[in-house]
Amino acid sequence: MDRGTWNSPADVQRELEARLALVQSSEHIRGMHYAAVLDTVRFLGGEQAVQSILAEGDFPADLDPTELYPVPPFLRVFFAAVKLLSPQLGGAEEAMRQIGVQGTLAFVRSMFGTEVRQQVGGDPKQLVNMLPEAYRMAIDFGELQVEWTGSRAGLIHMRRIFTPVSYNEGMLEGALQAVGAQDIRVEGRQTSLLDSEYTLSWDD
Repeated sequence: MDRGTWNSPADVQRELEARLALVQSSEHIRGMHYAAVLDTVRFLGGEQAVQSILAEGDFPADLDPTELYPVPPFLRVFFAAVKLLSPQLGGAEEAMRQIGVQGTLAFVRSMFGTEVRQQVGGDPKQLVNMLPEAYRMAIDFGELQVEWTGSRAGLIHMRRIFTPVSYNEGMLEGALQAVGAQDIRVEGRQTSLLDSEYTLSWDD
């Protein structure tokens, strides 16, 4: 299955609507991910770009990065940011990847990320082993599984994750960057709309 169609704003909107149709009311995501979207927009597009995202009307008031919020507003904010940043970054997939990297950095800076960092130290392999637990801290839906294919190489399986492949690639890349891994390689493949798998490797 392809990674989604991202050639135009209309394509991006169709991908958003397809994902929104599958969200259940019991599924939530932490506020840090909302904040990471705005931080990326602010860094790359300035305050005026941030205000254009806020004008969409879906951003939670008095956002608390540690609290859980519904998934649909996050997806609408995220896809609005993708459409806004795509021309500057050379396309929707690179915009999603950049937001994904920032999402990981937001997690690393959070109280949840502090706990993970203390447990893994600077060991990339230990960090990857902790990813299922880290995802469970950040969202209350979906599943992430790790399969090792070498001492510094593995396969990540994601099931029922609403964010697109490029965003998830950025999240995984950012996680490895955070513990000092070098020559990071992450490549994703979509297996269904909400399911995907990723090969990743790095050097020490």
